[in-house]
Amino acid sequence: MYGYYLFVIKKIDFQKSMFWLVASVGILFGAIFNFLPMTPLWLDEAQSASIAGESFSSLVDALRRDGHPPLYYFLLGVWADLFGNSDFALRAFSGFLGCLAIVMTWFAARMHLGNKGSLIAASLIASSPFSIRYATEVRMYSLVIFLLLCVYLNFYRATKNSNIKNRLFYALAVACLLLTHYWSLFFVSVLILALLLKVKRSLGEEKKNYKSLIIWSMGACVPFVFWLPVFFEQLEHTGTPWSNAPRPTVVLALTLEAFGGGKGSEALLVAVALSLLVALGIFTRMSEKGSILEIGFNELSWLRQIFLISACTMLLGSTVSLLTNTAFQGRYAVFFFPFVIFSSALGLSRLPSKATLSLLALLLLLCSVSVARELSRDRTQLGEIASVITSEGKKGDSIIFCPDQLAPAGSRALGDGYELFTYPSLGKGERIDWYDYRERNFESSPLLVAENFLAKSTSQQNIWLVWIDGFESFGKQCGSFRSELNKRLGGGETLVNADGDDYYNPANLVRYDSEK
Repeated sequence: MYGYYLFVIKKIDFQKSMFWLVASVGILFGAIFNFLPMTPLWLDEAQSASIAGESFSSLVDALRRDGHPPLYYFLLGVWADLFGNSDFALRAFSGFLGCLAIVMTWFAARMHLGNKGSLIAASLIASSPFSIRYATEVRMYSLVIFLLLCVYLNFYRATKNSNIKNRLFYALAVACLLLTHYWSLFFVSVLILALLLKVKRSLGEEKKNYKSLIIWSMGACVPFVFWLPVFFEQLEHTGTPWSNAPRPTVVLALTLEAFGGGKGSEALLVAVALSLLVALGIFTRMSEKGSILEIGFNELSWLRQIFLISACTMLLGSTVSLLTNTAFQGRYAVFFFPFVIFSSALGLSRLPSKATLSLLALLLLLCSVSVARELSRDRTQLGEIASVITSEGKKGDSIIFCPDQLAPAGSRALGDGYELFTYPSLGKGERIDWYDYRERNFESSPLLVAENFLAKSTSQQNIWLVWIDGFESFGKQCGSFRSELNKRLGGGETLVNADGDDYYNPANLVRYDSEK
């Protein structure tokens, strides 16, 4: 009999050990992959690097012509001052924030899901293709994820414990979020509305706490008030000239694609698995005896609150995008992402231990494959193009990018020593000027730009054209521009063809050899 009980104890310990091992591997996997990408920076990343390189006094002016709030760029600039501005160093800032998000997820989930659920949640966000994608980009989305988790954690701490520290951290997180991404305006609006409803439906000390949080929420908006003049100028002159508003069904498809990690089959399976786990977390509840699952809406009020806040934020943001004809990208679904992690972790944790272990291991495996496929894919073809130019060209060659959106990544990959131009402004192109962008592009003439370019170019050697058609507000202008150069310089030699299958940002490369 003693041997039987010893066997049972060992079996239980083995299951627990395997669960901890699988979850820990998932967390370690995510933390390592946050720092792996070695490909050149693509357009948005190069734009971020250029803005962050500005001095504090000129940062605001740079952002006036870009269309984003300042906090991420300021922090990235400080990080670059400390660790350098190489591609790896700049991406490491997002990787660091991604690791902080893992820790914050564990703390936030532990309040509601216990040790098991919090470990599942930490492993899910660590291995998430969505989280890793933006932990490996020089963009603000890892910071947004971290701040959202800080908001939720301190929001619930403040509702349970009214000490000043919890409220201060909550307000600080909200203030930082507003200064990081403009969709935070939708999130904070929904959050304040939710607090107002809580005040109406609560009594006593609880009601007092919610009233206090409303005051702190309003106070957190004060720093953004000082940014309003820049925001209104951006609203009038920048916007999203690179794309139009999608249909609601496309919004859903882009969101699922982003959470899955791309367009591959593994990414699709990850998106489906997460959707099923979210449904399990939402539409199941424990029986009165607490031993079996029942079909029905989740009885946990905290999860319902996060769902309503997240869903209403997405609905409000996508509606405004549709009404104003501004772009929606899958990355904007970052405001729905914490709910996906929490609800998935809850769904998994409620299953029998063997099922939890097996499904967690399977999901982490799918995530690892999806992440590996995406991270092995270069995000821009400008690295390949720069390599061809540096190996077959000469210092002093003239290079023109058409459209100018190819230039930030291209100029960064090329380095110094070349005469750089962009279509249509003929500027150097270290950064895109989004100010009245669409209007300026529609008014441009390929013929006139070609003549002005050849008049300005001082190169007595090769002229290189980096080009591709299809960018919003350019149409076929770059193809026409190439034709105008062909008339004046001969046919040119195409050395690189645009590869849209292997690159997010493909491009063609044409050389006009002065010796021919």
